Amino acid sequence: MSAETKVLPASTRTNLEALKHHMKKLGFKYYEEMNGWVTFGARLMMNGEGVAPHDCISISVRFMDIYSDLLSFDLISKLPEASHAILDFYEAEGITDED
Repeated sequence: MSAETKVLPASTRTNLEALKHHMKKLGFKYYEEMNGWVTFGARLMMNGEGVAPHDCISISVRFMDIYSDLLSFDLISKLPEASHAILDFYEAEGITDED
Protein backbone atom coordinates (compact mmCIF):
# COMPACT_ATOMS: atom_id res chain seq x y z
CA MET A 1 0.00 0.00 0.00
CA SER A 2 1.49 3.34 -0.99
CA ALA A 3 0.70 6.65 0.62
CA GLU A 4 -0.22 9.23 -1.97
CA THR A 5 0.96 12.75 -1.17
CA LYS A 6 -0.79 15.62 -2.86
CA VAL A 7 1.27 18.75 -3.28
CA LEU A 8 -0.58 21.98 -2.65
CA PRO A 9 -0.50 24.69 -5.32
CA ALA A 10 2.04 27.49 -4.82
CA SER A 11 -0.70 30.06 -4.15
CA THR A 12 -2.18 27.88 -1.39
CA ARG A 13 1.28 27.42 0.14
CA THR A 14 1.77 31.21 0.11
CA ASN A 15 -1.63 31.76 1.77
CA LEU A 16 -0.84 29.07 4.36
CA GLU A 17 2.49 30.72 5.17
CA ALA A 18 0.69 34.01 5.82
CA LEU A 19 -1.84 32.19 8.04
CA LYS A 20 0.95 30.30 9.83
CA HIS A 21 2.71 33.60 10.60
CA HIS A 22 -0.49 35.14 11.96
CA MET A 23 -1.30 32.06 14.06
CA LYS A 24 2.22 32.08 15.49
CA LYS A 25 1.65 35.64 16.71
CA LEU A 26 -1.46 34.37 18.50
CA GLY A 27 0.50 31.66 20.34
CA PHE A 28 0.10 28.64 18.05
CA LYS A 29 3.67 27.38 17.63
CA TYR A 30 3.08 23.95 16.11
CA TYR A 31 2.13 23.53 12.46
CA GLU A 32 1.35 20.31 10.61
CA GLU A 33 -0.20 19.58 7.23
CA MET A 34 -1.75 16.16 6.63
CA ASN A 35 -4.52 14.74 4.42
CA GLY A 36 -5.88 18.13 3.35
CA TRP A 37 -5.93 19.47 6.91
CA VAL A 38 -3.61 21.97 8.57
CA THR A 39 -3.26 21.95 12.36
CA PHE A 40 -1.97 24.82 14.46
CA GLY A 41 -1.19 23.83 18.03
CA ALA A 42 0.05 25.68 21.09
CA ARG A 43 1.70 22.64 22.72
CA LEU A 44 2.55 19.05 21.97
CA MET A 45 1.61 16.19 24.26
CA MET A 46 2.25 12.48 24.32
CA ASN A 47 -0.64 10.13 23.67
CA GLY A 48 -0.75 6.36 23.25
CA GLU A 49 0.36 6.60 19.61
CA GLY A 50 3.04 9.29 19.84
CA VAL A 51 3.09 13.06 19.94
CA ALA A 52 -0.08 15.04 19.18
CA PRO A 53 -0.93 18.75 19.21
CA HIS A 54 -2.74 20.09 22.26
CA ASP A 55 -4.78 23.30 22.36
CA CYS A 56 -5.14 23.26 18.60
CA ILE A 57 -7.15 24.53 15.67
CA SER A 58 -7.38 22.46 12.47
CA ILE A 59 -8.69 23.69 9.14
CA SER A 60 -9.38 22.02 5.83
CA VAL A 61 -7.53 23.46 2.84
CA ARG A 62 -10.15 22.10 0.41
CA PHE A 63 -13.44 23.31 1.90
CA MET A 64 -14.59 25.56 4.73
CA ASP A 65 -14.32 23.38 7.81
CA ILE A 66 -12.74 24.36 11.12
CA TYR A 67 -12.16 22.21 14.21
CA SER A 68 -10.88 23.61 17.49
CA ASP A 69 -9.90 21.93 20.73
CA LEU A 70 -8.85 24.69 23.10
CA LEU A 71 -8.59 24.41 26.89
CA SER A 72 -6.36 27.39 27.64
CA PHE A 73 -8.44 30.48 28.43
CA ASP A 74 -5.69 32.66 26.94
CA LEU A 75 -6.07 30.88 23.58
CA ILE A 76 -9.88 30.82 23.79
CA SER A 77 -9.85 34.61 24.18
CA LYS A 78 -7.82 34.82 20.93
CA LEU A 79 -10.33 32.68 19.01
CA PRO A 80 -12.10 35.65 17.33
CA GLU A 81 -8.80 36.90 15.89
CA ALA A 82 -7.79 33.37 14.83
CA SER A 83 -11.19 32.88 13.19
CA HIS A 84 -10.77 36.14 11.28
CA ALA A 85 -7.32 35.06 10.02
CA ILE A 86 -8.72 31.67 8.95
CA LEU A 87 -11.63 33.32 7.12
CA ASP A 88 -9.11 35.59 5.36
CA PHE A 89 -7.28 32.43 4.23
CA TYR A 90 -10.50 30.94 2.88
CA GLU A 91 -11.33 34.19 1.07
CA ALA A 92 -7.86 34.30 -0.51
CA GLU A 93 -8.37 30.69 -1.66
CA GLY A 94 -11.84 31.42 -3.02
CA ILE A 95 -13.43 28.89 -0.66
CA THR A 96 -16.94 29.67 0.56
CA ASP A 97 -19.31 27.89 2.91
CA GLU A 98 -21.32 26.81 -0.14
CA ASP A 99 -18.38 24.76 -1.50
